[in-house]
Amino acid sequence: MNTNIKRYIIILVAAISALTGLARATDDKTFERFYNLTPDKFLDRLNSYILHDQIDSAMMCADIQATKYGKGNLTRQGLEACCVAFRFMGLEYLVYFYNYQLAAENLLKAEQLADKYQFVIRAQIANDQAILAAMQNDLENNFAYNRNVLDSFVKAFYLSIEILKRQNTEIDRITLENSTLSPLYLALKFDKATEVTEVVKACREAQKRYGTSSNVVEVMCNAIDYYNDGDYDKAFEALQTPLNHPKAYSNQYYSQVQSMLKMAQYAVLLKSGKRAEALNLLLQQEQSFREQGLTFEQLEALQLIWQHYEADGNKAMADKYALQYYMTKDEFINKSKVGKMDQAKLNLELEQTRERISEMSYRQRMQGIVLWSAIIIALLALALLGVLWVNYRKTRRTNRLLYEKNVALLAANQELRPAAGAPDEKSEKPAAGEPTAADLDLMEKITAVMESSDEIYNDTFAINRLADMVGAHHRVVSRVINTCKGRNFNVLLNEYRIKEACHRLMDSEGYGSYTIEGIANSVGFRSRSYFAAVFKDIVGLTPSAFQKMCREQGGPNN
Repeated sequence: MNTNIKRYIIILVAAISALTGLARATDDKTFERFYNLTPDKFLDRLNSYILHDQIDSAMMCADIQATKYGKGNLTRQGLEACCVAFRFMGLEYLVYFYNYQLAAENLLKAEQLADKYQFVIRAQIANDQAILAAMQNDLENNFAYNRNVLDSFVKAFYLSIEILKRQNTEIDRITLENSTLSPLYLALKFDKATEVTEVVKACREAQKRYGTSSNVVEVMCNAIDYYNDGDYDKAFEALQTPLNHPKAYSNQYYSQVQSMLKMAQYAVLLKSGKRAEALNLLLQQEQSFREQGLTFEQLEALQLIWQHYEADGNKAMADKYALQYYMTKDEFINKSKVGKMDQAKLNLELEQTRERISEMSYRQRMQGIVLWSAIIIALLALALLGVLWVNYRKTRRTNRLLYEKNVALLAANQELRPAAGAPDEKSEKPAAGEPTAADLDLMEKITAVMESSDEIYNDTFAINRLADMVGAHHRVVSRVINTCKGRNFNVLLNEYRIKEACHRLMDSEGYGSYTIEGIANSVGFRSRSYFAAVFKDIVGLTPSAFQKMCREQGGPNN
């Protein structure tokens, strides 16, 4: 398949740039300073090596950072730098050294780190793993269809959307766009367009919500729709539009996706029965790949041409391109061998680097561990004692004042009013205008019931029952309470219940054997947590703190 590996290297560079910001590493060639680079300076150094095509130096830099993982004392930024390092090494082993095993191992480490700490780079890692799976499948199975590969790209697509929901940044939008192209291309190539209809739908929803899709992605979505409708001419025209108007449809990856559009057009022409046109397009694309030195993409084109002639019964041409295919494949394998020789040389340098890292890390730990541990422990202990003492004194003083205030209100038989409505209750706005004489008369009846009837402490007591007791409609009762008291029935009921709860908490003779939950139930609260929240909102203290202050101060019945 058309892997467009360079496109993903560009994405990696963009991701590193986004993480590093404006930070720039100092040009220090000593190993110690190189090892002690902070995460942001490491990323800037790695970015610099990539831009200048210094692959060995970039691998050395990434390997040094990766060796820090698992040694502890890493900040979240340091862990994220390790994740970037593992991902970069995985891509380099894939692209430059053709070592799929090491590529898979490093990408797996990057994936585990990203999943564990929820790094946003995990969507890009999933896409890299899908590319790796596709390349392995193409080489081992001669570019045959593999459902697992398509599923891997679809997984990366949905993961990109999940990341975009958390933070809508430019790099995340680019990641989603590139995660969309691969599954759509594969669906067209292998006549599986019906299997990506949900991907197209999700892509368009993301475009509306986040403004993500590029023109090329929208073209691919349209082509999928036309393809599924059986309108292959329109599907072909949709794919042709960005090729005819590159300036209008181009983005920074246009040159990389151009060949993908061409190969998708080949699949559409083949599906529509225009085999001659499809073959002509494929021959042009194979020549283009050969001229650009894209050996892997050329292999795919040669394989398709070979199969095309074989299906048409043209044995001579089929044999010709079969031979060319195997010769090109041998060339690609030879490149892999050269890459592995370079890798062996690099591995030796990396091993020497790791030995120096181990020695230096041990020396630094032994020099500083005793001194810094003692200093930090002493400072933390002093700071903790100071904070605890100040908070203790402040809490005691605040609780005492709140307790005295509420006891005085209870002694004077006054209402306990909260600073705001009780939790989970929506306070109503007071009705417009002053209460009428009839309102005041009804309010007196309501107050009499609330102050004298024990029925309000029943957990089933509701405004309908109160209305029956005062002989009025429940809507009238609700309006009068809002007009006269400035709050709704539930808030008023909670205030009376909390007032009674305070009396019972202070009454050690009558309720000394009750737990706080028992007292809560006795005044009509079914949930201890809700009782505690309402009590704290009205009284200013938790029930347990109020009870404790009562015992310490000597409540009325103690």
